[in-house]
Amino acid sequence: MYDFVKYTKDDGPHKFFTLSFDDGITQDRRFVALLNKYGLKCTFNLNSGLLGQPGRLESSTYSVDHTKIPPEEVASLYSGHEIAVHTVNHPRLDRMTSDEVYREVCDDLVALEKLSGQKIFGMAYPYGPAFTKETLRVISEETPIKYSRSTTGHKTFAMPENLIVWEPTCHCETGSLFKLADDFIALKPETDVLFYVWGHSYEFDIYNSWDRIEEFFIKISGHGDICYATNGEIADYIIRNINQEK
Repeated sequence: MYDFVKYTKDDGPHKFFTLSFDDGITQDRRFVALLNKYGLKCTFNLNSGLLGQPGRLESSTYSVDHTKIPPEEVASLYSGHEIAVHTVNHPRLDRMTSDEVYREVCDDLVALEKLSGQKIFGMAYPYGPAFTKETLRVISEETPIKYSRSTTGHKTFAMPENLIVWEPTCHCETGSLFKLADDFIALKPETDVLFYVWGHSYEFDIYNSWDRIEEFFIKISGHGDICYATNGEIADYIIRNINQEK
């Protein structure tokens, strides 16, 4: 994991805020610029086997670019943020053998570490909760992955109980995003709390919501009692506390 202790049990309780965005598409350039403008941190979950590929997402109501960033841009674009595994090719892991799951995860990790220069120990599942008990066993017992995000939002500020099935607070396009922000800002917690938002930056094209996400960033940023952290920094803090208490 990290070679430093950013958060400790003694300096809490903590109000953590984090983001997790998937797929590594070219809209991330605009999104990262907004994150950096407001001093926020995000974990970006990338598919190393798809980097640089052109693409579009089409439906009856929208057509948006889904081109992946080129591999040579990974280190520079995501500097200051965390890079995590999203598997090599974005398959449904619940339809794969144990060996296939292992290869999709570990090959992605090795490739992304080489591209980014980061030590990687996090992940987000392709297709959200598309995993089985065996998928979870392989990832938790046979790979270097220490945490992995699913997509079922619980709309609370609870810290994760199981880092290998880490459920976020909400999706970036949820209608209650600003209400959750207001509640979190007002919160005076007695224990650690977490506001965790996930999504894809191409969704701001689909919903024409770039102004909305910037408004949200203006609201949530700049609060002295909020710890703006990557997924990995929070996982690192949790793991260190668990080890301390044993």
